[in-house]
Amino acid sequence: MTVAAREKHGGSRSIYVLCLIAALLIWPAQSFIEAHSAYDGEAPDILLFNSPKLLKRMSLGYSNLMAHFYWMRVIQYYGDFERANKRAVRYGNLSTLLDITTTLDPHYMDAYRMGGFFLASESPLGADQPEEALKLLDKGMLYNPTEWRFLYDKGFVYYWHLQDFKAAGETWLQAREIPGAPEWLIGLAAASMSRGGEMEVAIALWQDRYMQSTNEIASEMAKNRLLSFKVAQDIWGWQSLAEKYRDETGAYPKSLADLATKHGLRYSLVDPLGMPYRYDPQTGEVALNDYTEIQYLDVPDIYKDTLIQAAPLTNLLPML
Repeated sequence: MTVAAREKHGGSRSIYVLCLIAALLIWPAQSFIEAHSAYDGEAPDILLFNSPKLLKRMSLGYSNLMAHFYWMRVIQYYGDFERANKRAVRYGNLSTLLDITTTLDPHYMDAYRMGGFFLASESPLGADQPEEALKLLDKGMLYNPTEWRFLYDKGFVYYWHLQDFKAAGETWLQAREIPGAPEWLIGLAAASMSRGGEMEVAIALWQDRYMQSTNEIASEMAKNRLLSFKVAQDIWGWQSLAEKYRDETGAYPKSLADLATKHGLRYSLVDPLGMPYRYDPQTGEVALNDYTEIQYLDVPDIYKDTLIQAAPLTNLLPML
C-alpha cells in the first residue's frame, strides 16, 4: 500500500472512529443537558438527534450497543415522573426514542413490548398514546414475524385502551396462527368478541400482564390496576348504597359503619392495603384515604354496574 493510500485509509478510519464516539456520546450528552437545564414551570423536552436512520449509520456496526444505550434513555425518560409532569406534553418524545431504539436493534423485545405498554398506558403514568403503541408493535411484527407476543400485546391495546373488542379478538386469532402460540389465545379471542368488556376478561388480562412483566414500573402499574378494580367496587358500591339510604331517609348516613349495619359488609370498609376509606356524610362521597399507598387508576364506567353487583373481589394479585 502506498503512503498516499495509507494516509487515505487512516483518514477514513479516523472519521469512522469519530462518528462512533459521537454516536455513543449522544445519550450521556442528552442526559447531562437535561440534568443541568434550569427551568421555571415548563420543563424542556429536547432530542439532540431524532433521526433513527442517521443514528443507525453513525453506529458503524455497533447498533446493538447503541440500542442498549437508547433503551436506558427510554427508561430514564419515562421513569422521571416529576420531570414529565412539568413538560408541555408529558411524553412527547417517547415514541421517537422507541423508534430509534428499535431501528438500531429491530429485535429488541423489551423495547417493543414494554415500550408499547408505556405508550398505551393512560396519563398520568403513561403517554396515553395507544395508536403509537400499535405502530410500534406492528414494527415489531414486521421484523419479528414469528413472535406471537407482539400480536398478544396489540390485542391488549385494542381491548383495554381502545375498547375495540372485535379488533382485539381478531388480533388474538391472528396471533394463534403463529407456530408456538398458546391455544388459550382462541378462548381469549372468543371471549373478547362475544363478551367484550366483561370484567372477568379485563381482570384476567391485567393479571397476565402482572405475572409476565419483567419491568418494575410496568409490574407496579399492573398491580395498581388490579387493586383499582377492588377500590372501584368498594367506592361505587358504598356510594350506591348511600344514595339508596338517602332516598329512603332523606339524608346520607353519618358513616360507612352505619351503612354497613343496615346493609351488611357487602363491600369493604378499608382499601386492599388496609387503609380506611374516606367518607363525606354531606355528599355521600367515598374516596381513598389520603395516606393510602395505592395509586388508583381509573376503571372504565362500563364495569360499574357489574362491579356493584358482583361478589367481593378477592385474590386479584396472582402469586409470583
